[in-house]
Amino acid sequence: MSETLKLGYVDKLRLFKRDARLYILIMSTSAFANGINSVIFNLYLEGDGIHSADFIGFFLSISMFATAGISFIAGLVTDRQSRKRIILVANAISFLCVAIQYLTLDSLALISSAVLIGISGAFSQVAWSPYITDLSTDDERAHLFGFSQGVALLALFAGNLFGGFLPGVFSSLFGLLAESVPTYRLTLLVTLIPSAISMILILLMSNDTPTYSIHQLGLKNVTNWSFIGKYATTVTTVGMGAGVIVMFFNLFFKYQFSASSEMIGIIFGINTIVLSTGNFIAPALSDRIGKVKTVVFTEALSIPFLLMIGLAESLPIAVTGYVARSVLMNMAGPVSNALFMEGLTKEERATAVGVVRTGDSLVRGIAANIGGWFLAMGMYQTPYFVVAGLYVLAIIMFYLFFRTKERELELRKSIELVKKKKPDHAPDIT
Repeated sequence: MSETLKLGYVDKLRLFKRDARLYILIMSTSAFANGINSVIFNLYLEGDGIHSADFIGFFLSISMFATAGISFIAGLVTDRQSRKRIILVANAISFLCVAIQYLTLDSLALISSAVLIGISGAFSQVAWSPYITDLSTDDERAHLFGFSQGVALLALFAGNLFGGFLPGVFSSLFGLLAESVPTYRLTLLVTLIPSAISMILILLMSNDTPTYSIHQLGLKNVTNWSFIGKYATTVTTVGMGAGVIVMFFNLFFKYQFSASSEMIGIIFGINTIVLSTGNFIAPALSDRIGKVKTVVFTEALSIPFLLMIGLAESLPIAVTGYVARSVLMNMAGPVSNALFMEGLTKEERATAVGVVRTGDSLVRGIAANIGGWFLAMGMYQTPYFVVAGLYVLAIIMFYLFFRTKERELELRKSIELVKKKKPDHAPDIT
């Protein structure tokens, strides 16, 4: 066992280099903006009295379909271009499109900007994991993914609170109704500030050089198709379930329990603070029991709490189920992502992420329409039972597909280490 593997949690955090620390800051500033958006945006769309829940479901699905349509190509291109440059350009386009959405409720403008956000988001998503994987070591990677997401969730928590209370602040300052389009719009415009800061921080990260030329566009760089296909299948199954419920929690609490925007902000804030704790714990748990067991164990424990939401007859019970489900289902995400990245070669990582994002975004887009339809029909609790079945299926598949994968990766690393230590002049023994 290497000396780095014997290090404790805090010692491994000290391994983080400049790029890793910048990555944590970027994820945090972006999460703060997303925290405000997640509380307010659906309420903003619905506030004009024109856009119904089923339209919101359709609107949310547009960017996902755009992401699904371009993710595979984005992966191919990203493996042949500077990933840092792609992230910067994609974030700039997304920034402009989000600003458009915050300034107008015109349906055509909303849908057009959503398409561009989906396309730019595809490039950003497939670039980030391979980019930061190349800039980190095996010993720090799981902790970097877990710690960065944990800190980002704390920032998301702050954003949730800001998102819940800023409409009231703007109402008092400008004499507007607290729950109205103008106050929601002003609240959303605040998110452009941290979004701009995150783009500046990206500029400070290390430059990268692609392995292949853009003129060599093809699939020769991909060697682990079976592994990619299995991982994509499990992610897609989870995505189908998540797409039905996750983006509609604010509307669910509003319709089912008459929760105000302030209350929804508090609920989301409680959820993110607990979820951040889970993300800090997950890497340590994976060190103890392994990555695959961590994913299976935590996700399986989330199922009873998912059912609790569907059965809840009061807001406190629903919130308890919501928070517990969220932390257990999501805390192993960084661990799962680290396993996926480690199972791939450097040359194929972005393409592989493109394959996964294509399937995940496609089913989430379909599911968002289904979720919006459920809400429009007044079926607020039914989706949770459907989603529970999909999650169980995904957990079973993940265990069957990857129960021996960690051992395989450890053996491969050991062989590579022996080859590196072997002197060039040493004779082969047969």
